[in-house]
This record gives sequence, C-alpha cells and structure tokens, in this order.
Amino acid sequence: MKMKKTLLFTLALAAICILPSCKKDPAQTKVVFGDSKRMSVTSYEGISLVNQYGHNSWGYYVDLNNDGLQDVQFYSMSEIMEGGILTELFCGVNTAVLGELTNQKFSLLANNANDSFGYDDAFMCTNVTLLRSDNEYFPMNEAKYIGFKIIENDKSRLGWMKVILHHDYVELLETAIQK
Repeated sequence: MKMKKTLLFTLALAAICILPSCKKDPAQTKVVFGDSKRMSVTSYEGISLVNQYGHNSWGYYVDLNNDGLQDVQFYSMSEIMEGGILTELFCGVNTAVLGELTNQKFSLLANNANDSFGYDDAFMCTNVTLLRSDNEYFPMNEAKYIGFKIIENDKSRLGWMKVILHHDYVELLETAIQK
C-alpha cells in the first residue's frame, strides 16, 4: 500500500513538473511590431528600391525570408484617366498579409510599433490597394507596420514590414521574420 502511494505521489509530482513545460511559449506565438528579438531583421533605410518599368509605372519585389523567391511586390502607376496614382501591395504564392475581414471585404491593417499579432489573427493571400487617386486606404507619410505570414514546407513564420506610403511610391524601411 505504501509503495502504491509513493508511486502515485511520484507520478503526480512528475506531471506537475512536466505539464507546464508543454505549454506554448507566448513569446513565440506572438510577434510585436518593431521588436527584433528572435527575428531576422533586414534594414532598407538609405537604399532606393524603386525600379523603373516604363515611364508611367514602377515597383519592386521583396524577398521577406531570404529564400531567393519574391514574396511581395509594391507597385505604383499613374492613372492617366483618373489623374492620380494607384499603389498596391501584391502577395506571392506563400505569403499572406495581416488584416481584418468585415462585411466580406479584407482590409490591410496599418499597425503601430509595440502592437502585436499572432497565428490566430486574420491573414489573406491577396493584392491590397494602398492608395488610389485621392483615396487613402493606408496612412500616408508616416511609418507604419504591415504584418505577414509566410508558409514554408508546411510551417508558418510571422514577420513585419516597416513602410512609409508616399504619394507615388512606398518607402520600405525594415523587414523582420521569425528565426
């Protein structure tokens, strides 16, 4: 009987010690915009990324996870008929951006430093309009963060892009992705 109690006590003690270690580390499931801990960061400040694609349009591709593939493209063009500029963000095949889905319409979120997001938030692999003529769908002339998720070999990694939307181009300042 005493041996049975000792065994039960040992098993209970082992369960108490092991179970907490099975919980997911919240620091690994959430990403904080602007925080570079446990992230691979690439700085683009001072680097011009605008490539000419003709006299009315321009754009550039970004490899967010350094695997040699183009994950997103920022693209702008003059809308001659409307007299304005169209600026869009195109997502690659394995890339999805953080946003919100309301009334069956996906909107890109413009996030601030120290905001956070995780795997359970809304992501969509879609093309998003940032600016069309005078309609701003993303704040202009201030640094904001765009969250993203990349799927690699059936695993997802989260990251963020720090950008400034100008009237006719996007300034990419920094990108970060989970290590």
